[in-house]
Amino acid sequence: MFIAEIQGADSPDVQKLAALSQFLLSRAQDTAGIKKISVPAFIKLAANQGISLTKDSLMDLSTRPPLNSLIQNIEGDEVIFKGDESATDTMTVDQARQTVDTMAKRAAKKGI
Repeated sequence: MFIAEIQGADSPDVQKLAALSQFLLSRAQDTAGIKKISVPAFIKLAANQGISLTKDSLMDLSTRPPLNSLIQNIEGDEVIFKGDESATDTMTVDQARQTVDTMAKRAAKKGI
């Protein structure tokens, strides 16, 4: 049986989990850190708030409001928060060198 089945989606425990998720997501954004946490660490933080949680119940709750707007996915042993889309348009070292060389040549032509 899940927390939401007993108390409903508006239960204080679900709201506490949403607040915990929002805190972790905000903290990751503030520190420019990765927006992931291990499942055991998340469960331990929830237990510190007095919430009994298992990986299965977390997976179930993460698919329903309000957690589904904060948690993107649970893969393996990691909780991945929304906004952790990795940048796919990063340059390779060679592309960066070519860009710098091009900019330097332009600056040299202008006499800068």
